[in-house]
Amino acid sequence: MFDWLRNPKVLIFAPLMVVLLFAVACGGEAAPERIIVEKEVVVEKVVTATPAPVAEMAATALPGKLTIMVSDLVNERFDMVYMTGAGTFNHLRIVGGFLLSDNEKREFVPGIASRWNVSEDGLTWNFTVRKGVKFHDGSEVTPEDVLWTVRHTFGPKVVEYATQGGAKRISRSMNSIDLDGDTVSVNTKFFVGDVALSLSRSGDKSFHIMPKRATVHNLDEEAAYDKNPIGAGPVRLVKHDRASVMKFERFDDFYFQPKNGFPEDKRVNFQELDMFIVPEVATRVAALRAGEADMAPVTREQTAQVEAGGGRMVFIPEAVLVVAAFTWCWDPQYPCSDKRVRQALDYAINKEQIQDELHGGTQAFVAKGWNPPSPSTVGYTPALDPFPFDPDKARQLLADAGYPGGKGFGKLYVNTFPSAAMPLQIEAAQMAAAFWKKELGLDVEVRVGDNVGTRKKQKAGELAGQVVWREQIPFVEPSTLLHAWYGDPKHLDRAHEDPEIFRIVQEATRTVDADKRAELYKKLFPILRDETYMMGIGYANAAWGVGPRVLTWSPRVMTTFPSAIHTVTLKP
Repeated sequence: MFDWLRNPKVLIFAPLMVVLLFAVACGGEAAPERIIVEKEVVVEKVVTATPAPVAEMAATALPGKLTIMVSDLVNERFDMVYMTGAGTFNHLRIVGGFLLSDNEKREFVPGIASRWNVSEDGLTWNFTVRKGVKFHDGSEVTPEDVLWTVRHTFGPKVVEYATQGGAKRISRSMNSIDLDGDTVSVNTKFFVGDVALSLSRSGDKSFHIMPKRATVHNLDEEAAYDKNPIGAGPVRLVKHDRASVMKFERFDDFYFQPKNGFPEDKRVNFQELDMFIVPEVATRVAALRAGEADMAPVTREQTAQVEAGGGRMVFIPEAVLVVAAFTWCWDPQYPCSDKRVRQALDYAINKEQIQDELHGGTQAFVAKGWNPPSPSTVGYTPALDPFPFDPDKARQLLADAGYPGGKGFGKLYVNTFPSAAMPLQIEAAQMAAAFWKKELGLDVEVRVGDNVGTRKKQKAGELAGQVVWREQIPFVEPSTLLHAWYGDPKHLDRAHEDPEIFRIVQEATRTVDADKRAELYKKLFPILRDETYMMGIGYANAAWGVGPRVLTWSPRVMTTFPSAIHTVTLKP
């Protein structure tokens, strides 16, 4: 079932997911249909809803423009190595071409790499570069371009200049990156299961293939690339007004089409795409209603407004997890160094109340899963769902730890920030604080900052002994998060300093055989959940408003960004 590691023809994931196929908006006075992606599991068969095929059309016959509004484009760079924050990197996913692509089930399929595999010992990944792939400037993507990109992205010295955490983490594991004919080989010190994931369209980052430069790292060359980014994705940049808009046009020679041997055409079905930065959700909703936007992230509360303008809503399951993490609590000077304290705070939160009263029910938020596993993650079992609300047990645990009624605990700080990916994130943190005050007698203060600033403070140890309440993009294969939080003793976001936990996490994430690794996850997750370095709260379903011009769109499950943009069709 999970034997993708040894056979490049076998795909990486076996997620139990069904992908959304949007219906055409209802006509007349009927209310547009509100849709949520659903999953149906039949033994181990995957049931999917597939978009109806779109007839091949000449570019000149395609509708003119798709307009998307998003809350941010992070720092608006085009080289993922230098991206900051925890955004969704919307622009890189459409400009970039990736070594591996994905299908509607988020399984790996060939992309710029025509085939790939990993060695028996798990130390060497091999990617064979496809011939005939074009960059936006018309030049061909060569094995040398791929070699340069992977060295620039994950080479041994990347840890010295990258700002993106995933690039730095993989860099620390790297031995060498070499080229033999048309095959790029990535050799690591130990098995790194997410090398292929990080270079794929399925990953949570956007490490896309770029034209080679004169040097692996040069600030002037990198600044010049940002001004004229050349990718191999389905659209190319034609204009960039910082903090305002990025304008793109269709790339007719995008490689993923039948004439290049692919089973489907993933070129976009429109001529132009405008992506505006609009931080205020009310403004995005007003634009949808006025026909000035075709797609935008919104919240459940805006459903009636979106539908009143002739649009419809989509809720994409498991789009983003809650991270309620204790920071640097291995230091015995902090109360949270005691597991009983951590568990007491977890049992004192009523997760169902956050789900039902704050988010309005399971359409927008589901109190299931832990972190990193959610229901579609390899290794998940229902036993990993959040601790139940048990204030009596919470009070007893806190008293056993030496803080009866909160006496002697000191002030507890909860750090959070506004999040477009996780609506009502601040309000949820405030609800948790209210539970801790009421049920445990603690003195709690919620401090609201910004994403980048909060993350910097956390990495610098300035939030030691405190709680950080933020969002996290989920993974089907969770080795990235597991290694970063629990398996890497040098990672600034590590949750602990327990040698035994480092050992068992490394054993699981470095197991090459995928079946064995999945079984190890099932044993590992309950151990980590019991330690409660992070509290299980639940996950949000991403809410998108879609205007009446959009006939179809089939986004990928477990995503917050406008994925599968090739499935969008517009009214003529």
